[in-house]
Amino acid sequence: MLTKKQKQMVDFIGQFIKQNGYGPTLEETKNQFELSSVATVHQHIEALVKGGYLIKENHRARGIDIIKDAPLSPAEIYTPLSYEYSDDSQPKYDAIDKFLNKIICGDAVAVLKKVPSQTIDIVITSPPYDEIRTYNGHSKFNLHDTGKEIFRVLKNGGIVAMVIQDQTKNFGKTLTSFRTIVDWCDNIGFKLFECLIYRKYGAEGAWWNKRFRVDHEYIPVFLKGERPQYFNKEPLKIPSKHGGKTMTGGGTRLTNGIRIPTRSITINPMKCRGTVWEYLTAGDGSRLKHLHPATFPNQLPYDFIICFCPENGIVLDPFIGSGTTAVAAKNLKKQYIGIDICQDYCDIAEKRLKEEAKSALF
Repeated sequence: MLTKKQKQMVDFIGQFIKQNGYGPTLEETKNQFELSSVATVHQHIEALVKGGYLIKENHRARGIDIIKDAPLSPAEIYTPLSYEYSDDSQPKYDAIDKFLNKIICGDAVAVLKKVPSQTIDIVITSPPYDEIRTYNGHSKFNLHDTGKEIFRVLKNGGIVAMVIQDQTKNFGKTLTSFRTIVDWCDNIGFKLFECLIYRKYGAEGAWWNKRFRVDHEYIPVFLKGERPQYFNKEPLKIPSKHGGKTMTGGGTRLTNGIRIPTRSITINPMKCRGTVWEYLTAGDGSRLKHLHPATFPNQLPYDFIICFCPENGIVLDPFIGSGTTAVAAKNLKKQYIGIDICQDYCDIAEKRLKEEAKSALF
């Protein structure tokens, strides 16, 4: 039988999931009940799991869920807390139609707080990391809070593709990309579906004579839920170098270390592109696009939308910049939402949508 505190905790977790679409972290639960430590919360959660009231998925920051139809009668009668059932405590979201197919000028977190939960299919973005550029005075933002809101608005099975790199300071990397990956997975609830390498072919950068030229960026692909709701990599396949040839000596080593005996193999004409995605950056895009100081290739959002976005899906870019993600979404007949805090960049994105995107798709 549940104790009073356990019943309150079950009710809090259930209401939190109802409001946000995901469970609370141990830290959030500790703060709610003003407990002395996370270890105390952990003891309560483990007792509720053993009692059949909760499911806890290990190694996930938000892996707690309610078991439906569990007998939740408390050991003693108590008055429900106000946060549990009061309609006034429910966040007020605007209808999703208010945001669709628009470029919205505003702070990403503030705008996302008005977007309904579990409405977005895919996020493709590149945040203004490490203050490498000034972005007209808008280089400061909170990537953790942005991640929390993205997790909330994303559908189960939705993904986030984030183009990011690390600045070099005093011959050392800032590690922003790695810290963000760990934070979003450990503290927000994402899985890291994959970490891709965006291989850039552009200017040589020969002026760097004290370190290596940086010719790549990272694209961590975050996943909400168990598996992608949509995945089709067939259109992204690339030609095999020896496609159509029959090769001898094709021995393969399995993941368990066992080597399959050599045999003749006919090479397929096309192959999976793998985890290194190559894009030409020199000469990519219009002059209008490059009025923005940091852009990614036009083809990049096309590839992610084609691979991960279902029919009638909604594409979000909370740092829309020059509008590349929105242009790709519209040309692929997807609905989009673009957000940027800088009005100049919003104007560029709007103009590109008029000049570079197909019209009347929705």
